[in-house]
Amino acid sequence: MPVKSQPAFPESAAVAGERRQIARQEFGMRREILDILKGGSKTVPEVAQALGISTRRATWWLMGYVRYGAVRASEKANDDGYFLYSLVQEK
Repeated sequence: MPVKSQPAFPESAAVAGERRQIARQEFGMRREILDILKGGSKTVPEVAQALGISTRRATWWLMGYVRYGAVRASEKANDDGYFLYSLVQEK
């Protein structure tokens, strides 16, 4: 019975479909979002509109940048119920 070979990078073989497409967009999206936030704090809908993407997708990207410390959310929501996101100031 022949032995089935394993892919060289099994973790990348497991990434398929939408997740693979998102991974390909990461570097470009990071630059675009950070450029948008250089102009001042923005809400999720404002970021989504500037990028021409859904608010769901904009939230996904922003939460990733919050998690890794590049972006921070305001302490309180604005009058419309949205938090403002801004760049973390480097020391």
